Amino acid sequence: MSYVVCADELRERLKGFRFATDGDVHEQQNWVLLKERFSNCERFWREFVVPLTRRIELPRGHPEWFGQRDVADDLRSVGFLHYSAFLHLAHAYAHLRRSEEESSFGDFYSHLGSACDLADDFLLKVYLLACQCRGRGSPLLQGLTKEQFLERAAAWYEKRYAKTYERYLCKGKPMPIYLPGRQDVLCEYLGEQAWKAYEKVSRPLREYRNVIMHDVAMGALLSSNEIHIVPKKERIQDYRGLTPVLNAASNFELQWKDFIVMQEEMIKDIAGLELALNTLWTYPLRTLSELLWEERNMALATKYNLTFE
Repeated sequence: MSYVVCADELRERLKGFRFATDGDVHEQQNWVLLKERFSNCERFWREFVVPLTRRIELPRGHPEWFGQRDVADDLRSVGFLHYSAFLHLAHAYAHLRRSEEESSFGDFYSHLGSACDLADDFLLKVYLLACQCRGRGSPLLQGLTKEQFLERAAAWYEKRYAKTYERYLCKGKPMPIYLPGRQDVLCEYLGEQAWKAYEKVSRPLREYRNVIMHDVAMGALLSSNEIHIVPKKERIQDYRGLTPVLNAASNFELQWKDFIVMQEEMIKDIAGLELALNTLWTYPLRTLSELLWEERNMALATKYNLTFE
């Protein structure tokens, strides 16, 4: 049954929710790690994830307080993607704390890369949800003419075709072609400038993750004072495999130029990603705020199983 409520009253009530007191065990334990650089994570949760649960219907302490309400699947998917990105950042911090363990460096970047992947999916879901609720489609996904589509195919050929054999086919891997691709749709949603700003952070992280997790083992060195140093993220393409790393072992100039203390790179990268995600999260916040609280969009309210008085 739809929950009948005054929209202004509900929004005012949601302002009182905090990860520290009203989140689940993971949110309560880990929010302190993210609150300085990724505050929009809690803000989105407060306004648009909490209403997916019975916390808006029941008093604190009720045994079903964390239970899920009967909401639309696409809306629930938005909430799960948001929560999953949060968890991957929390897990990355856990590996940062025990970075001296042999596998923690790779696991740390696996979680950061997954957080980026989930952020893409989250933004895409919000954008398509908003398009549906407003009764209009994505121009890129549903409005291209044949000529416009072929222009994109020609651009893909010029930019990527020459590298498909080296990167995919010679390794026995198929080369997927997405026209338009996910990043094109996200660029349509965010605008080119915002998307490129995020890509400057996310692309090198994903490339670093891919080398560490999917390539041959990446080498590390012990500095003169017994501290692990690793290739810098921006230099990783020159150190794929053990041989170039071993060659740098006796070259202090290369070490100074191309290597960094392992924990220093990890701290720098998770901090940079949090700041980038915080900026990125302003878009879904604005999109759903306009729909639910300003426009009182009936389609979105129905997905939330809400009836506004």
